[in-house]
Amino acid sequence: MEYKACENPKGCLIMRISRNRCQYCRLQKCIAVGMSHEAVRLGRCPKKDRPSKTSFMYMPRDSTTELDRQVRTEQMVLTVHAAFRKACEDFDDFAALFSDKNIIIQEKTDAKHLYLRYLPGTVRFITAFAKEIPLFKSLTEHDQRLLIKSGILEISTINDSLYMELEDNALINRKLNMTVSKDRLKEIGLLGSMFTDICNVMGKLRKLNFTDVELSLLSAIVLFCPDREGLAHNVGLETMETDLSIALKCQLILSHGDGTIIFAKAVEILCELRMISTVYLDDILNSQVEIDCDSST
Repeated sequence: MEYKACENPKGCLIMRISRNRCQYCRLQKCIAVGMSHEAVRLGRCPKKDRPSKTSFMYMPRDSTTELDRQVRTEQMVLTVHAAFRKACEDFDDFAALFSDKNIIIQEKTDAKHLYLRYLPGTVRFITAFAKEIPLFKSLTEHDQRLLIKSGILEISTINDSLYMELEDNALINRKLNMTVSKDRLKEIGLLGSMFTDICNVMGKLRKLNFTDVELSLLSAIVLFCPDREGLAHNVGLETMETDLSIALKCQLILSHGDGTIIFAKAVEILCELRMISTVYLDDILNSQVEIDCDSST
């Protein structure tokens, strides 16, 4: 039997509660985890061949509670992943504006292109990601702004790891169509210094080979950090952070086998990103960019 190919180029996220939404992707996942074509039986198990009810292993009384928690966790993962994909699509629309305008940044005066392309795209990405998650929309406007502002550099680095690379001693942003010589980074101002520091972090993140599901959960952990300065106490944020961490660890086990070690490395990367954000965030968000009104770019 052949199913119609999935229209989503990246495939669908198949979990227990979403397994019936796309038969094609469900089959692909079954094959990927070891299902044998030869072992597939046509039709359902005949009634006469079914084991008697008395032979079933009864689950503990608290299994219903555990099952409900698993279902809620899967729904959260699906929601976060869908929000991440939506944000990526929105960012692609923004990046398309620069598809035919390649910029090679060499001088400090060229730094305005970094600000005019990088910062608006970053703000757009994190905002699109956040507004698709129900818990975020339930927060006060003050807390929403604070969470976006506090996590903007950290989440942008996670997103940048998908397409920003260091090649031939140059930092290349393929989405925003920009190239910066590594030797020039510290000479072009604040953003250049920041990119110098995050290059190593992005390299570590890429070596972990995270799936887009795992990157979405990592971004959500940053977004829903309950200990941001000035944030009102919210039990929901603390619960969300815990649930997201558990979900990420489970996904890492499914994708990489030894999730504990990779999860520990992911936490180290988040700590490094927090340190970089602490150094640069306020200065970058408060920086003034001079625009040449006669410029054609």
